[in-house]
Amino acid sequence: MVPEDGTTALGLEYFCTEGDDLWSMRDEELINFGMEELEKIGLGKKKDFQDGFVARVPKAYPVYDSAYREKLIIIRRFIENFENLQVVGRHGMFKYNNMDHSILTGLYAAENILCGCRKHDIWSLNANPEYHEEDLE
Repeated sequence: MVPEDGTTALGLEYFCTEGDDLWSMRDEELINFGMEELEKIGLGKKKDFQDGFVARVPKAYPVYDSAYREKLIIIRRFIENFENLQVVGRHGMFKYNNMDHSILTGLYAAENILCGCRKHDIWSLNANPEYHEEDLE
């Protein structure tokens, strides 16, 4: 997955809003910005970076409002009517999952499909109080 031995791939993720200064920055400027930040924090010298690309993902993170929990309950009740449907990740579950949890929901969904059962409760992932997203009381 890298061009040659002795190299690595780095991914940088910037949080912004569609249309703001960061979102609107030209690809070349954004790549340069990222390389400068990596140099500032000591992960490499700008001259050592070979290439880069930009992928803008609109609406990558769900936005919570005061009625979020009630809306999510309605969505979950509807989705649970389908025995052959496994929802995963941020967009599928309508909630913020970090990348690790998003990938894990996909792996658990695959295991559920392979066993033909609901071995894993995907909705329970990332429901720890430490994430302040769901109150388990």
